[in-house]
Amino acid sequence: MMPRPKSVLYVFLPCKKVYPLGVTYLAHFLHQHHPEAPQRILDLSQITRPQRHAALRETISDFKPDLIAFSWRDIQLFAPHEGDGSLKYAFDFYYSMNPIKKLVASVQGLRHLWIYYSNLREHFTYLEQVRREFPQVQMTVGGGAFSVFSEPIIRRLPEGIVGIIGEGEDALLNLYEEKTIMNDRCIFRKGDQIITGTQKEVVKLDSSVQDPAYIESIFPQYKAYIDEPIGIQTKRGCPYDCQFCLYTYIEGKRVYTRPAENVVAEMKAFYDRWGTRRFWFADAQWIPGSKYYSHCTETLERIISSGMKIEWGAYIRTSLITKELAELMVRSGLGDTEVAITSGSQKVLDELKMGFRLDKLYEGCRHLKEAGFTGKIILNYSLNSPGDTEETLMESVASYKKIVEIMGESQVYPALFFLGIQPHTGLADRLVEEGYLPRNYNPFSMNPLMIKKLLYNPPPLGKIITRACLKAWENQKRTPTDPFAKRNIAYADDSLANIFEGNTGRAALLNLEAELKARGIQPVTSRE
Repeated sequence: MMPRPKSVLYVFLPCKKVYPLGVTYLAHFLHQHHPEAPQRILDLSQITRPQRHAALRETISDFKPDLIAFSWRDIQLFAPHEGDGSLKYAFDFYYSMNPIKKLVASVQGLRHLWIYYSNLREHFTYLEQVRREFPQVQMTVGGGAFSVFSEPIIRRLPEGIVGIIGEGEDALLNLYEEKTIMNDRCIFRKGDQIITGTQKEVVKLDSSVQDPAYIESIFPQYKAYIDEPIGIQTKRGCPYDCQFCLYTYIEGKRVYTRPAENVVAEMKAFYDRWGTRRFWFADAQWIPGSKYYSHCTETLERIISSGMKIEWGAYIRTSLITKELAELMVRSGLGDTEVAITSGSQKVLDELKMGFRLDKLYEGCRHLKEAGFTGKIILNYSLNSPGDTEETLMESVASYKKIVEIMGESQVYPALFFLGIQPHTGLADRLVEEGYLPRNYNPFSMNPLMIKKLLYNPPPLGKIITRACLKAWENQKRTPTDPFAKRNIAYADDSLANIFEGNTGRAALLNLEAELKARGIQPVTSRE
């Protein structure tokens, strides 16, 4: 009699509603190697909080998995951008001169902290529950949040749980086949000792294609994503060294692509079977450099020739958009686009190792406009970055006006993204060396002093920028910031609704310009 094939349960831990892309890619990868393996996906985000532990227990009892893979996507509470209401309350608490606003902000701040610690603790309880109730089941945990905070998380989890950092396909396969995982980016605890592995080979995804029919067979809750944007990965890795970004830590600096034929076949499968019309290319950078033009071009040409009428988005380096690429992007259905301009000062961009020139960014915007792009462009500005001065802040205002000149004001929405400090980034290392952060700081700690430090907005520019922001936000209504609150908003990131609907970023930049003028700083004409 043949032994029963080992089974795998994937548990998507609670987070904002987003298609569980990483989990579905893992399941397809394992299915390719072991088509006999029973698999199941459980999305705890779709279950009300009081029912989640029971749902997990019932699923395990019914499915009887040999291996449970937890996906931990989110941890951060205070999103450092002005679309998130928690930033407004933080600024009111630290900087407002109005005692009533300060009191309201302190109450709201306590509420947000309760949500943060409650959600953090909740995530740990699911793994603890499995260890307590099903001690024979092997467990692993990965995902974006785990990758960033792997060591502090693994220290708090029961001994024997294997953590996977970054790419998980090969590590999961080795766990399933009971092979060594020390050649993968793994982490686990034995007593007080933390043991880590090192990835030896690049994960090969050339033949991996999501199949919605197979997803339906292993994911009973799939219908919740029928009308949602579906994530598609066209490549992994990022060659840049932006000092505040985590993509290179999670995915590595080497870039490798999936065949464009497979990418578009995957999209077409969702288009035909689920009626999907919105896609998000979940790459660190959709155009990592000029050597990838041919891959991007082939992908877009295949989308156009397929006849699909879609809207797609991605993180795109506008500075790398050519005239030809812009035309294909628009024809294939490019939707609203985020552009991480960061600063209107080339000096600041170079200090942050952003790897692009402003004149090329303006040129890319012009190519999009000339190609007939009618969507919105969200310009992400990180004011008060290292190297910023009053003069460079004025340059940022000028750069916004320059892009408005090119695109038209109705298409340009600036958003203020303060540099949230994350472990494993060049910015965090620099601030530890400078004494801004203690060497042994706890990234989970959310006391008022640490929140103020992690939302990087230090003196002497902090108060000027804060006044400009608070004035812009004064009468702006905010959507709730509880990541599990129910909302009916069309944007993939709920809090982006605040940026679009109020365009408070524009008001904040113009307020900042007025503040700087009052201090004797002259407006500058943006230069290409």
